[in-house]
Amino acid sequence: MLFSWGANSHGQLGLGVVNEQVETASKVIIESTTTNIIKQICCGGGHTLLLDSEGKLFSCGWNHKLQSGTETETHDFQRVWKLSGITFVNIACGWDFSCGVTDDKFLFVWGSNSNGELGLPKEQFPDVVKPIRLQINACAVSMGLKHSAVINSKGEVWITGYGRHGQLGLGSEILSTDRFQIVPKVGKISHVACGQNHTTAWCSEEKALYVWGDNRHGQLLLDTVKYKKVFTPQKIDIDVKQNVKKLFSGWTNSLLWLENGELVAWGRNNYGQLGTNESLVGKIFHVKLPGNRHVQDVAVGSEHSICLATDNTLWSWGWNEHANTGTNIEEKSVYQPTLVPLKLDSNLIISQIYAGGAQNFVVMSEKEEMHKNKCKNMPSDNTITNEE
Repeated sequence: MLFSWGANSHGQLGLGVVNEQVETASKVIIESTTTNIIKQICCGGGHTLLLDSEGKLFSCGWNHKLQSGTETETHDFQRVWKLSGITFVNIACGWDFSCGVTDDKFLFVWGSNSNGELGLPKEQFPDVVKPIRLQINACAVSMGLKHSAVINSKGEVWITGYGRHGQLGLGSEILSTDRFQIVPKVGKISHVACGQNHTTAWCSEEKALYVWGDNRHGQLLLDTVKYKKVFTPQKIDIDVKQNVKKLFSGWTNSLLWLENGELVAWGRNNYGQLGTNESLVGKIFHVKLPGNRHVQDVAVGSEHSICLATDNTLWSWGWNEHANTGTNIEEKSVYQPTLVPLKLDSNLIISQIYAGGAQNFVVMSEKEEMHKNKCKNMPSDNTITNEE
């Protein structure tokens, strides 16, 4: 069973209606042609993509740039029939553009190409593009406001789109590109995440963070006066001597989920994005769940986060203007991890969580079903392993 809440101005929650916001988790109905076994959900500025376990793609929400992959805007999840017959293993959304990685590691892109964010030459392709396959090897992918990045099987980062803040990492001479170009001066990258105007990447071999782009809010962990914009990747040792499970970038903040379960956050904190009310510009903060709870999963939106604890409780913090956090708190900011009051039947357990933009999705499964599927692969994030 799938539930959603948060901003819904374009029907991006898949509930069949359009309204300003949905304050409490509401059940989402998906058309019967899907297996209803969800592999991954990703969220753009006002649209949502859903990938099922058979590699079929569904979408709903904002579609003015055809970012949903359909001809018309729909307010419930509909099959993207233009991409039927193709098996996807990973999906990503930017503000008004989207992509999918196939089982043979090819990249399909669609939606807005006004800034070259799809990696398609603008002299040959319009600002709005229907789904098209690129001859690009993609093991992981991330999309931001106006730029996109992929990691190939060699651990190289290739990037395209708008770069006036340095988010491309291609130097101060290349401020935009409409073709994917390799980012120099980085190690073998295992994780990449695009923010609003910055990019972060993690090298598992070096246990090091690489950052580039806008640093006005300390989202690169560099001095904000000396380094307002960074046009080439900078390697930063953040004293993490373990593997990283996931790397996220919000609009102006970042989050690492470490192998030992710790959550490491940094960047802008005007809405409590870092899970604290402290002023932490350019500093790292270790997010703690109340009661010394352990993290089972975490997801990051543009300016808020949700976190699943191992005791099957859900916590959230950050921007709350559209009831993003689902905490029933009326203030626009939630500065501490706060319980999301989900009403769960005794036989249900939260199995997956997703966030993006200002919307959230939670998959709930029966306990017996979870036990049967516990060895199956979980959805891919913006990560590759060295074996790939």
